[in-house]
Amino acid sequence: MSNRSSIIKSVPAFGSNDSGSAGPDMMFVVELYSDNKLVETRALPGKSRHYANDVSENWDNGIIKIEDNA
Repeated sequence: MSNRSSIIKSVPAFGSNDSGSAGPDMMFVVELYSDNKLVETRALPGKSRHYANDVSENWDNGIIKIEDNA
C-alpha cells in the first residue's frame, strides 16, 4: 500500500460571499495524498468537522479506495 496522508481545510462554501468569517458560509474539504501527491480533494458542504475527520482517517487507513485511471 502507498504512503497515505490527508489534510483537512476550512474554506468558503460554494456561492458564499467570501467574507472570511467562520460560520455557515464555510465548509470543510479534505485533501487526499498518496506518496506525497495530491490525488483528490473532497468538498464536504454541510458536513461537520467530525465527518471531515472520519473521511481523513478512512483515507489514511486505506478504507477509502480511489480507482487509478492511469
